[in-house]
Parts: sequence; C-alpha cells; structure tokens
Amino acid sequence: MRLFAALDLPDDIRHELSVWWTAACVHLPPAQWRDVPRHHWHITLAFYGDVEGDEVDGLAEALAECAASTSPIGLSIEGCGAFPHPARPRVFWAGVEQQQEGKDLRHLARCCRQAGHVTLRKHTAKSEPFRGHITLARAALQAVPLDVAIWQALPDFPVLEWSVGSFSLYASTLRPQGPLYRLVEAFEFKGNHHVR
Repeated sequence: MRLFAALDLPDDIRHELSVWWTAACVHLPPAQWRDVPRHHWHITLAFYGDVEGDEVDGLAEALAECAASTSPIGLSIEGCGAFPHPARPRVFWAGVEQQQEGKDLRHLARCCRQAGHVTLRKHTAKSEPFRGHITLARAALQAVPLDVAIWQALPDFPVLEWSVGSFSLYASTLRPQGPLYRLVEAFEFKGNHHVR
C-alpha cells in the first residue's frame, strides 16, 4: 500500500481556505487545472510510497516515537505558489508556516522522513527539503505559465491560524477518478517540550 504521513486541517480552517480558493481559482487558466477535493487537503510530512503489510507496524512504531517527543505546534497559512516553478506549474499550493519562532514543524517532518528511512530503508530522509504546503490544484501536462497578472489578481489571504496536536498515517489508493485516502493510524503529540 502507498503510505504517507500528514497533518490534518481543522474543519474551520478547511472552510475558510475553501472560501478563499473559490474566489482565487477562477483566475487560473480554465481547463488546465484540476482541483484537489477539499476533504483531501492536508500537509504532507513524509511520503513513503509502496509499503509491504509486514513493514507497517515498524513504521508506525517509529512514527509514534516522533509524536511522543512533539508538543502542539501553532501553524498559519502564508501565501501561495506553484511547484516546481510558476513558469512550469504542476501544483498550486497554499504555504504553511510555524507561527512562533522555532523549527518544530521542520523537525517533525524530518523525524517522519527518518522513520521511513530507518524502518523501510527508503530515502525519505533525503528527499526534497521540507516546505509545508497544502496542494489545492494540479495542472494539466501542457499548462501555460502563471504570469504576474494572475498572481496580482488573486484575493488576499485571510488570517488563518491554528494549532496541531497530532498527525496521521494514511494509505492512498490510486483510482482514475482520483486517489482514495484511508486513515491507518493517528499519533497524538505527547511531548511537554519542543521537538529537538
């Protein structure tokens, strides 16, 4: 099964972001972008790819250790962008940053990636540098560049802030109509100090 670790969005944040996205997405070139369903919005911490059934328990134990040393983390939405570049857009995203000074969010992502590296012998710990984001839409293969006029037309982001106290391990099943996500296990933060 294809697995990934992610932070979920509270319902109120999901709603407020959805209101913004409804107003923003009309500025993207029509017929070239496909929305990610709102109920699939999340912040990926680590992607593990295909994992054998007998490896899941070891991965879950390692992820539980990540959660055990993590305290709640304040997050906020900070702007938007396109991966890999606005001139070659494949993904349109909303950025997520830690509210207060510190690197707790990045440390948590690194811990989750390292969990895959150690238990699955996959190089999740050496993948692209972590950048917290929520994927809002995916582009068609021949999507045109997103020029300055599009970015200037986007509505201002509302102030969206919240605190996370857990993360989840999900299984993703690929289907022609889009992926299906299934919760495998949730991990509550148990630390009374910040991740080191």
